[in-house]
Amino acid sequence: MRFKKARLFMAVLSLAVLPFSDLWADDRFNQNLNAERRLNEMQQAFRSSNFELYFVKQTMAASEPVSFSHGVIDGRQYSHWLYLNGMPMGYFSAEGIMAYFRAGSQPEIINNGKHPFLLGRFNTVSTDRILKNYVPVVTGRHRIAGRDVFMVRLSPKKNDRYGYVLYVDEITNILLQIDVVNPLDGSLMESYLATHFIYTESPNRIIQNINEAYLKESAQSFEQSGTATEDGVAVTDKDSEHKNSLNWEPAYIPSGFEMVQSETYPMPGSETDVEHLLFTDGITDFSVYRIHALEGSDFPVVKQGTTNLLRYKAPPYEIVVVGDILMDTEDKIAKSYSEIKK
Repeated sequence: MRFKKARLFMAVLSLAVLPFSDLWADDRFNQNLNAERRLNEMQQAFRSSNFELYFVKQTMAASEPVSFSHGVIDGRQYSHWLYLNGMPMGYFSAEGIMAYFRAGSQPEIINNGKHPFLLGRFNTVSTDRILKNYVPVVTGRHRIAGRDVFMVRLSPKKNDRYGYVLYVDEITNILLQIDVVNPLDGSLMESYLATHFIYTESPNRIIQNINEAYLKESAQSFEQSGTATEDGVAVTDKDSEHKNSLNWEPAYIPSGFEMVQSETYPMPGSETDVEHLLFTDGITDFSVYRIHALEGSDFPVVKQGTTNLLRYKAPPYEIVVVGDILMDTEDKIAKSYSEIKK
């Protein structure tokens, strides 16, 4: 009799709980849809807006003040990124062309280049590609740089890369701040801390100057491809470098990453060469190098903010993995080194 009552109780309990389970599943599904919609609106706002954003790139070891400007002129998008401490350096973009500059040096111009920093990448990498590797959830609201923002957490589907929290302005839908989070323990690794935000009807003077330079030079140097040099300005085409021309590779590559560069070049101060493979998932990059083992140099790991460098001995070579990915992931990549059998 007691057994029958227990079975009856469990049956009633399951009928009571199942509807709530469905509600929880529906709620999580709706949260994901809402977060995807927010990401799309954020990117649409970036493509059509003129603004200036000042922030501090903060790590455990250092902080760097940065200014970022974006504008649209006659349907063309332009961006400008400038470090505000020390020697002037940064980049500007014009319709897929990236120009990296440093005071005292000629700029390097790259056709089909990608934004080198998280702020630009989250605004330009397709949301479909982001969602292949991350689960988005709108987690709440906050106040950043005097603005009301909503927060979107991007949790990696596999704990082989960092997670992110995006802070997006509620009125303009412009991305104002990013936190980089270690998914293994939830610790904050790096932040782009917004301090001042200016939303304008027209592009600022910096963007206007870039537009004038683009229109003036596009027919001469910006349209070059390959590794040609014009007037001392190096021009490369990133889309032309995507196949592995080397006789080795890492057998393990984290999901969602693809190789975008393969090259060999002389090691400075040495007669040996460096062999280099570059991988990206659109948001994060990492490089794998093969070099002849160095004598008298025995440090295996270097950490700086979210960037990790790991060295692995594979006699007579060393495999070096460096990028904004977890150390455990780099360890798996390095140890999977293998030569290609032809």
